[in-house]
Amino acid sequence: MTNSSSAYLKKQAYGKTKVRVTKVIRHTKDWHDVVELTCQVLLDGKFETSYTEADNSSIVPTDTVKNTIYVLAKKSNHVQTIECFGYEIGQHFINRYSHIDDVHIKIIQHRWTRVNIDGQLHPHSFFRDGEDTRRVELLVSRGGNVTIESRLKDLLVLKSTGSNFTNFHRCEYTTLQDAHDLQD
Repeated sequence: MTNSSSAYLKKQAYGKTKVRVTKVIRHTKDWHDVVELTCQVLLDGKFETSYTEADNSSIVPTDTVKNTIYVLAKKSNHVQTIECFGYEIGQHFINRYSHIDDVHIKIIQHRWTRVNIDGQLHPHSFFRDGEDTRRVELLVSRGGNVTIESRLKDLLVLKSTGSNFTNFHRCEYTTLQDAHDLQD
């Protein structure tokens, strides 16, 4: 039982958010790909003394977290696969710092599409043709536990045919009629 008048640290995590990374991948002198990411990395571990005793000796500075993301992005062959890149980030902090127990990573991949000029894909020009993003959230834990959740956000989809809506559940409140798609 704890004394109600004594303060204690129940849970903490800290890190760096909104780290923007743009990487140009040069496959050849003239053929490039572009990847743009926004990263967040939060560290959870044995940092209590920084809060309870003003001892920052266990703190990995947020500037170091940011710079680590940049260095790993430069070295990585997996930046285009954000699940793999996020795992690399998590493993780096777990393997490098014995007092870190969990690394929470969020990565947003922004869309860049190759420019098409007269039916030819341009080798190194891109445009943003939508606001949809790929997103991943990872939890990399000491001991090897990893959880990964991937999703798309703001993807617009339009289907112009093949959209029958029939044989749905009906009750006394249903007024909707079957919709049969007219195909050519």
